[in-house]
Amino acid sequence: MDLQELASSVMREEGRSSTPFGLYVIPASDPRSELARHVERAVFGEFFGETEEFLRQEYDEYEQGSVFLVVLDHPRRLPAGVVRLIVDSPAGFKSLNDLERIWGEDIDAVLARSGVDVDPSTIWDVATIAVMPEYRKSSTNGLISLALVQAVITLAAKRGVELGLAVFDLVALDLIQAVCGRAWQTFDGLEPKGYLGSPSSIACYCDMQEFCPRLAFTDPDLY
Repeated sequence: MDLQELASSVMREEGRSSTPFGLYVIPASDPRSELARHVERAVFGEFFGETEEFLRQEYDEYEQGSVFLVVLDHPRRLPAGVVRLIVDSPAGFKSLNDLERIWGEDIDAVLARSGVDVDPSTIWDVATIAVMPEYRKSSTNGLISLALVQAVITLAAKRGVELGLAVFDLVALDLIQAVCGRAWQTFDGLEPKGYLGSPSSIACYCDMQEFCPRLAFTDPDLY
C-alpha cells in the first residue's frame, strides 16, 4: 500500500479523523509503521544526508523494541511527524549503547556519576524525532513538534516511565527544551560530538520523578 492507503487504514481503525491532525501509536511490527519510517528517511536525508541503508544499519537491531508516535494530516492522509521510542528489549537502548560506541564511555560509569539508577523496564529511549518540511515553523506554528513532545511526556507519565533517554542535536535540543519545561539534562562529564550526521549532539536523560514535580511547581499551566 502507498502512504495514503496506510494512513487511511489507521484513520479508519481509530475512527477519529474529523480533526485536522491526529497522533497515533504504531508498533514497529505493524506494516503501517512505514508511515513513520518514511518521515525518518525524508528528514534525516534532508538535514544530515543519511541514506536509507545507513538508517537501517543504525536502527534495524532495535526494531523489536521500537514503537512509533505518528502525527497524521487527516485531510491529506499523509504523515507529518514521528517519534521513534525504543523500549526494553534484548538489543538494549540505542542512546546508552552509543555512549560506548560514539563517546567511548562505560555505560555504568556514566549513569553512576549522573546519579541515574533505574529498572530497564521503566526506560524509554527517544531515538528519533522528525517533522516533514511542510509542517514546520509558520505553516503549523510548531503544532506538530509540540504534539510529539507532549505525547512522549504524557504517555511516559501514564505508563510509569522513570527515565527518558535521547541523543539530541544541540539546535533541536534548545527548541525541545523551550516547549517542554526543560525536561532534559545532560549526562555528567560528556561533551557534544558529531552523531549520525549532526555536527554537534549530546546525550541526555529525563528523570521523570524529578521533572514532573518540578514542572508542577514552576509551570502549573504547562504541567
